[in-house]
Amino acid sequence: MVAEFRIASRQVGISTSFRNCQFRIDSMNFTFSHISYLITHISRQVVLGTWYLVLWILLTAHCSLLTAQEVKATARVDSNNIMIGDWLGLHIEVQHRDNTTIHWPQIADSLQGIEIIKRGEVQTQKNGSDVLEKADYIITSFDSGTVIVPPLQFLFSVVGDTAKRIAETSPIPIFVHTVDVDTSQDIKDIKPPLSLSITFAELLPYIIGLVVLGGLGYLFYYIWNKRRRGESIIPEAPPRPAHEVALEALRSLDSEHLWQRGKIKEHYSQLTDIVRTYIERRYRVMAMEMVTDEIMDSPVIASLEKQTREPLKELLVKSDFVKFAKYQPTQQDNETSITTATMFVEQTWRDVHAQQVTQTEEVSA
Repeated sequence: MVAEFRIASRQVGISTSFRNCQFRIDSMNFTFSHISYLITHISRQVVLGTWYLVLWILLTAHCSLLTAQEVKATARVDSNNIMIGDWLGLHIEVQHRDNTTIHWPQIADSLQGIEIIKRGEVQTQKNGSDVLEKADYIITSFDSGTVIVPPLQFLFSVVGDTAKRIAETSPIPIFVHTVDVDTSQDIKDIKPPLSLSITFAELLPYIIGLVVLGGLGYLFYYIWNKRRRGESIIPEAPPRPAHEVALEALRSLDSEHLWQRGKIKEHYSQLTDIVRTYIERRYRVMAMEMVTDEIMDSPVIASLEKQTREPLKELLVKSDFVKFAKYQPTQQDNETSITTATMFVEQTWRDVHAQQVTQTEEVSA
């Protein structure tokens, strides 16, 4: 019984140990499967993330390439070979869209052996949404050999994007040559300056200057001479003829209608003043300071024809009566007073004018 029990116990123990071992093996199998699943899942995630990363890099590079393609900066020269000291044209162009802002670089006066002689203004040309900005420079080099126009960087930004990007030009090599010198020949002296003939265009500024100085000198002498004599610097207009002034004054007096308004004395006072002023200016007789008899007895008035002299005397005497003796002239006297004065002026002016014409014809003959 004891032996059987021991055998049974051993069998149970073996069976239990076997079961425990199987459970451990199953557990190990489960653990290996789980780890394999995790490794496979992680590998897939890593591969998928790698693809996402590559795709993001490609998209970023593509966007950058598209942005870079929207702005194109180029630089070119007229020639890659020049003689030392010769001028060379450098042309810079930037092509972009109208939604892009370009910041041109500050170019120094000297670029690695290249001297900038002249700077051109930036010119802008638009064609739809495409914009072309360009500028022309004149450069030179005083060093023989090879010089490089360095890349020029242009900062630009696109509307809606705060990022600053760069577009740059390609470097340009320029070969600077020197004059070939034959060292086997003797050194010659410097050539003398060339003499050129003076052209009229060169003399013209000096001629104009001399004319201006001469004109200023004459003007200064003219003003000084006028002031020394006490004369007006600006010439006065010649006086109007005496008959024109008298006739104009008579027409003005007639339009005032003084005697019709009862101002008879004022009418005859102004009338005689007009006639006396005319006689004074026409015949050089101080008529304004003479009485009527003195005027009529003056040689120039006494020499007039009777039909001209008698109406004048009657007009002056009648005016004296009105002014000094309170004489009341008739309406007919008032109406004919201006007519008498007008006829006297016209007759005397025409007579003198006819005499002047006759004298001129005699002198010409």
